[in-house]
Amino acid sequence: MDSATSSALIETLGEWAADPAVRVVVIGAPGRDFCTGADLIEMATAEPPASEEEARQRAERTINTGSDVVRAIRALEVPVVAVVDGAAVGIGASVAFASDLIYASESAYFLLAFVNIGLMPDGAATSTVAAAVGRARANELALLGERLPATQAYADGLVTAVLPSEALADKVDQVVNKLLAASPRALTLTKKAIDAQTMAGFELALQLETQGQTELLQSPEFVALIAAFASKSKNQTVASN
Repeated sequence: MDSATSSALIETLGEWAADPAVRVVVIGAPGRDFCTGADLIEMATAEPPASEEEARQRAERTINTGSDVVRAIRALEVPVVAVVDGAAVGIGASVAFASDLIYASESAYFLLAFVNIGLMPDGAATSTVAAAVGRARANELALLGERLPATQAYADGLVTAVLPSEALADKVDQVVNKLLAASPRALTLTKKAIDAQTMAGFELALQLETQGQTELLQSPEFVALIAAFASKSKNQTVASN
């Protein structure tokens, strides 16, 4: 998910949040994956910052963009349905977990891969995952950075249902039609009440993630990883030409 995609999501979701004709929002993706995380190629190919202050500002903009995507999702008063087929990694997992109903294919998996590249979860994942699975399981997923198959995510209470890929679209259509037949006001007030109990730490999580991730994005470990990634990408491009 590059900055252009993130900006488009924020703008579109903001428009839908203000449109009373919008009754349900479905977030999905074409192709074999839901979202494989932030665009490291975009980071690796960006011009090096001219100063430490510019590096800090760039890191803060990066994390704020991801935060604003999930804020835009949670700002919607209507039900938000995530359709996850394939990988939901990093900020992609955070986007899915920020939704109200999450339907995943049997081949789907979730991965809070941040720690594997010297970062920490963002996109409010430190709040949404803990709210769903509890502190011990959330720590395991965030601190070990291991792949979570959709079937296990369902057992843990992180997703609503798991289905064969070919049955996913029909199931989501059924769910959307049922939501469209319900009282819009009843859905809004129900969602608001549940959020009050389960999402109370949402903004605090985003604040702490912003502070921590801004620091980690400037760390020597992450800067070295991005430099190595840029070098690898450049060599692959040269080889393919």
